[in-house]
Amino acid sequence: MSSPNDPPDDEPRSSHRGMIPREDLPFLPQIKWRFWAPVLAILVAFPLVWGIKRDREAQRRRQQLLREHAALTASLGPDYRSLRRFIEASAMEAVGPYAGDLRDPALTMDGVARAPALYGRVRVHEVRRPEDVAASIRHRYPDQLMSCLGVEPVAARELLDKGAFLLPSFVDAVRAAPSAERLHALREDLIFRLRRDTGAIVGAMRHRYLVLAVDEARASVDGPTRVFVYDLAARRLVLRARGAGTDVRVIPFQIAGLPSAPPRARAPLSGESVSGHDCSVANDVRRGLGVEPMGMLNAPDAPPPAVTDGGVPATADAQP
Repeated sequence: MSSPNDPPDDEPRSSHRGMIPREDLPFLPQIKWRFWAPVLAILVAFPLVWGIKRDREAQRRRQQLLREHAALTASLGPDYRSLRRFIEASAMEAVGPYAGDLRDPALTMDGVARAPALYGRVRVHEVRRPEDVAASIRHRYPDQLMSCLGVEPVAARELLDKGAFLLPSFVDAVRAAPSAERLHALREDLIFRLRRDTGAIVGAMRHRYLVLAVDEARASVDGPTRVFVYDLAARRLVLRARGAGTDVRVIPFQIAGLPSAPPRARAPLSGESVSGHDCSVANDVRRGLGVEPMGMLNAPDAPPPAVTDGGVPATADAQP
């Protein structure tokens, strides 16, 4: 027997009994899919299309820049890379065990000093691979060797740095550039370097000799220095010499009318100074070339110490 409040058996049971159907609620928004579906599709597709367009533009600029680089460096690049490989290979050999003095009979001091020469200086502990040579040459340590030799130097570090755009690493940077903006910057850099540095690179490559100094110690004054001279046209070694850097005294002097140096600086400097060390090594190079070393060979002897009337040196304490 059922109660009076029970629904009839034929009335369908609903889980939302007593609730108003959603479609009959006027305050709920109605999504117009016919309008929003295209808008959402555009919002999703636009970044994809823009990215594809940028990638295509970057790829176009990349291929264009690679073609321009190959065309603009075709006449200079191979010779530069060949010279750079020779410098690196020569330095790698030079930092190895010293093989003894050597001199090409045709080489003379006048021949070396007649024109400027490429010059670089490295230290043994800094060079382990060919890639280390340029970094060691760039260090710009205090250096008087070429001045003592009387040879005008042309810095090899400038040749190595200015010719960087001629190396495969520049092409690798172009291929790895992530955007058209980066490729534009690389192209501007290429044009700038071609205009600014081509003349200097060509001029440096025309020098006949390369002079390479190799310090055996971590500081030049703390050990011997090797000097190598290479004939760049023939790509061969023509001089190998080594000096301890300990047999030269650099004596400062004063020019009349100019301010004098502090008393400490007027004392003779031993080979432990950069100038004394490098001029000593330069003299060993001169000997290797059959030339008399530079020095004050006719300098007068130091005057004897002054004495007092009693025959006691003036520097000693006189007794009353």
